[in-house]
Amino acid sequence: MLFLNISLKLLTVLLLICLVSSAEARLLPFLSQDAYRVRIEGEVAPEIKNLLLAVSETHALKDRPVATPEMLRRRAANDIAPMTRALRSEGFYKSDISAEMKTGGEIPEVIFHVKTGPAYLIHEILITSEDTEPSVQHLPKAKDLNLVPGTRARAPEILKGVDLLKNFFRERGTATPEVTLKTPVVRHSDHSVHLHYTYKSEPISLFGDLSVEGTKRVKPLYVENRVPWRKGELFRASHLNRFRSQLMQDGLFAMVDIHHPPLPDGDLFLPVHVSLIERSPRTIKAGVFHEPDTGSGVKVDWEHRNLRGMGERLNQSFTLAERKKESRTEYRIPDFMDKRQSLRLSGWVGEEESQAYKSEEGAFGARIFRQLCPLWSASTGVQYRLSRTTQQKETKTFGLISFPQELIRDQRNSILNPTKGMRMFWRIEPLRDTLDTDVWFLKLSTGMSVHFPLIAEEKLVFSMRGTLGSILGESNLSVPADERFYAGGGGSIRGYSYKSIGPEEKGTVVGGRSMVETGGELRWRMENNFGLVAFLDGGQVFTSSELQLEDDFYWGAGLGLRYYTDFAPFRLDVAFPLNRRARDDSFQIYISIGQAF
Repeated sequence: MLFLNISLKLLTVLLLICLVSSAEARLLPFLSQDAYRVRIEGEVAPEIKNLLLAVSETHALKDRPVATPEMLRRRAANDIAPMTRALRSEGFYKSDISAEMKTGGEIPEVIFHVKTGPAYLIHEILITSEDTEPSVQHLPKAKDLNLVPGTRARAPEILKGVDLLKNFFRERGTATPEVTLKTPVVRHSDHSVHLHYTYKSEPISLFGDLSVEGTKRVKPLYVENRVPWRKGELFRASHLNRFRSQLMQDGLFAMVDIHHPPLPDGDLFLPVHVSLIERSPRTIKAGVFHEPDTGSGVKVDWEHRNLRGMGERLNQSFTLAERKKESRTEYRIPDFMDKRQSLRLSGWVGEEESQAYKSEEGAFGARIFRQLCPLWSASTGVQYRLSRTTQQKETKTFGLISFPQELIRDQRNSILNPTKGMRMFWRIEPLRDTLDTDVWFLKLSTGMSVHFPLIAEEKLVFSMRGTLGSILGESNLSVPADERFYAGGGGSIRGYSYKSIGPEEKGTVVGGRSMVETGGELRWRMENNFGLVAFLDGGQVFTSSELQLEDDFYWGAGLGLRYYTDFAPFRLDVAFPLNRRARDDSFQIYISIGQAF
């Protein structure tokens, strides 16, 4: 109850902060010290109004008093020219803007009357080569510039076409292409704009020798193993970006600078130089936490990211919480037998307590991870786990040997804050009890999550997920209690306690051999890095290996607050059980880093 009271107080404080912030935002117009108001009038789209206000000095200086009305009139008159240029940049070449000042109210008001006029559309997009021997194999087209005839001639998109055209050739062998946008031809007779881009894509370059500087504790071979090209291969800028990402992902370097000369040598080879600054390889972290699944606790984590000079990572962590205690060691060896593979050795001892069971365990295992291609990865391994599980006052001991296999397809744009893309996984794990060889079973699970941006700039995102699982080979109670399926908790059905949903016997949740979970979130990122989330989770666990979808689901719903950082969003969710039972709390609070899925 003590920790629940603390959580309630924390929630109350956060709600008060939100209410105060909201009230402050509502009162600002009345409390502001503006010397005058500025308004845009006319049939103007909201985004165009925002652009006009952004270039207006009158709007920017509205909190500064002016000596005379005439000075304010001149200030407003001086805004007409930049506003006109702003409208031209949006494809309105026959706009009309006038400024009016009203002084009869409480404070003066400046009104800009705006008539945008007709929108000028892109009529023609011409792309010509200035090469001495133009290539006929890779000719750029208008779609490569993300420009479509018949759309409004917006200057930002037209200028962006220059960068897109450079990227087009940098992906096809030209290290330093030259691209020029000729002055657009504007025809007022038919409200059209004609565009003309020229380019020079010679000479073609091939990847040459690689040189590396700045390595001290890291062996140069580690860097060379992450080069995604071979010498003599056609130059592609995306290979450089991929190379930089692979060097940064293991946390060994504070800075990675990859550069090359503008032109290749006489044999068309383009040397690539890498400058590195190494980070300290050791990190120690400690913190306190509280979560409904495990209760309050502390966690200490020590890590060495470069044990033998090839990015070998040794991690030791200790967790001490009310319902979970664990000591875990993990050793990761990159480039194991192949630069696309890594070997992970792990071992742990601990105990866990939930509404369903109490378990003590010790385990060790080895697993090989392989990146099949940019989107697909797979893993295979072996694990031995000795556990003692108590459920319904009955204690059983198991010595399980298992062979976990997993296949993943991940095309999300971010792991901790995905706004688009999809992730799917398939897992299969055969298990056998070495203490009772008659006990064996097969554990299967699959799932996916999908993310859809609903508006521009990915400010509003709809995300949904689904998971299925089944255990074959043994009756329900013959499967170890800590291997059965349960639902409820922060990574499952929010609003219900950890592992509190599943088949019951004598009032105790005993888990099941199959399960289904689903969930959806609507994520809205606001200004100032804050965000709001509305979510709905549901699912059920069944005694049999087959899904009994006709059974009623348990549902939980709630609201969440996000604070976005460069690393990941901080997450605070308040969830309510919609099918509340006598033993369920009225709500649950979840605090973590990263989106729920």
